Amino acid sequence: MTRFIYLSDTHWGAGESGYHLQPKYDERLPELLEALRSWMAQAGPIDFVLHGGDLIHATSDAAIQAGAALFDLPVPVYLCLGNHDLTAAGSLDQWERLAPQLFPGGPAGYGIDAADCAIHVIPNQHGETPFLWDETQDPHFLPEQTEALEERLAVRSNSTQLILTHSPVYAISPAQTGLSEPFHEPSALFTEVMSTLAQTHGVACVLGGHSHANMSKSVHSTQYVTVSSFVETPFEFKLFEVDGKTLSMQTHNLREAIDFPTVYDWDSTFVQGRAADRSFQKDLTQ
Repeated sequence: MTRFIYLSDTHWGAGESGYHLQPKYDERLPELLEALRSWMAQAGPIDFVLHGGDLIHATSDAAIQAGAALFDLPVPVYLCLGNHDLTAAGSLDQWERLAPQLFPGGPAGYGIDAADCAIHVIPNQHGETPFLWDETQDPHFLPEQTEALEERLAVRSNSTQLILTHSPVYAISPAQTGLSEPFHEPSALFTEVMSTLAQTHGVACVLGGHSHANMSKSVHSTQYVTVSSFVETPFEFKLFEVDGKTLSMQTHNLREAIDFPTVYDWDSTFVQGRAADRSFQKDLTQ
């Protein structure tokens, strides 16, 4: 069985600034990661940790070095670059030079070959300049990214396959949020491109971050998942387990494992999601 942790949006260095849906404690990331280490020690073997992006809040050599050092966990940590990781020209080169351990095979897109699954990491673009976020929110892929992903998907067609990108493929529905409109709705083109890839290649699950909220949605036999921010109360992450027959996900939190005072916004409970947004078990034999 392959077991991995999925978390996202740690925004190291944000300080008082930055988008959030629940009270955020990014300055407490070292303590949260120490609590995660303890949780992992009790939970049994974990193969690796996936970070869904926005590890840091703004790109600089110092921020990359500090963020990478914080994520020196007992297991490998793999990163899908988010928009906040790419705020300066040359960000991609900075990450590759300073934190190559986070990108096996190359940061522009790579595969993780685990015992029971293959995970394909493809950081989406946000604006006109590749691998640079200039406040534009237009999620898309470069043609060469899509081509490389399709090649990897074809090679591992007999495996349980997952895709990790930063931006969510589907919006969070009003049924979850209570709002009048879908929340964090991507462009129709981005949804079409990713859902077509997933359906064509029989992808079991597509992971995303960015929204800072939990969601789990099944479309054409593919599960689409987002996760709340790891540094926002109650400090959630997901445990995935994959074997030859099932793929399962459970959401956990570290609220009881930390010893600093926190608050919770009871007017934004939609962030944590409904039961169906927090766990699933998928039969892979059908």
